[in-house]
Amino acid sequence: MIPSSSSDLSGVAARVREQMVEVERLLSKRDPAQVTWRPDEASWSLVGHVAHMAIVHGPYVDSIHLALEGARARSAPMSDGPWKHSLISRWFVRQNESPPKRRIRTFKAMVPDPGTTREAALTDFRSTHERLLAAIEDAHGLDLGRIRFGSPFFGLLRLSAGAAVGLLVAHTDRHIWLMHEVNRMRTGG
Repeated sequence: MIPSSSSDLSGVAARVREQMVEVERLLSKRDPAQVTWRPDEASWSLVGHVAHMAIVHGPYVDSIHLALEGARARSAPMSDGPWKHSLISRWFVRQNESPPKRRIRTFKAMVPDPGTTREAALTDFRSTHERLLAAIEDAHGLDLGRIRFGSPFFGLLRLSAGAAVGLLVAHTDRHIWLMHEVNRMRTGG
């Protein structure tokens, strides 16, 4: 969900909180062998998916914070919406929605260490998503369609701050869906 106005931000924040609870639930009630089980050497475990989200989301959240701070420092135009997001931003968010329509190749820098522990992955995930919630709170009143920055992983891709928030929510939903798939494969159900 790409927010198109300030009134959308509370719903986006609520979804981020729901995602945090769902990820905790997926990892907390299983033993270490279950959360680190991988369908094959090329696939990720439950912990791997959580570690990947922290790896990817951390730089995006940092970029969102910097873009918002820069906009406030420049006294950027304020707007409660509606915000407009570029076609490429909307397309990129749609590519990350769940259920996955196609496999997205992961840059090497985004691949999680298969030895990451549940505790480390959850700590990083919580920290990143708490910072995302802080950015959403800080965004009220700013035009999240006009505040733009380059992707921290592919600088030629410029995203609006609102699309970046939507991307992180969609990406988390995608990986929660994939984590459920790993569970189904592990249990044969």
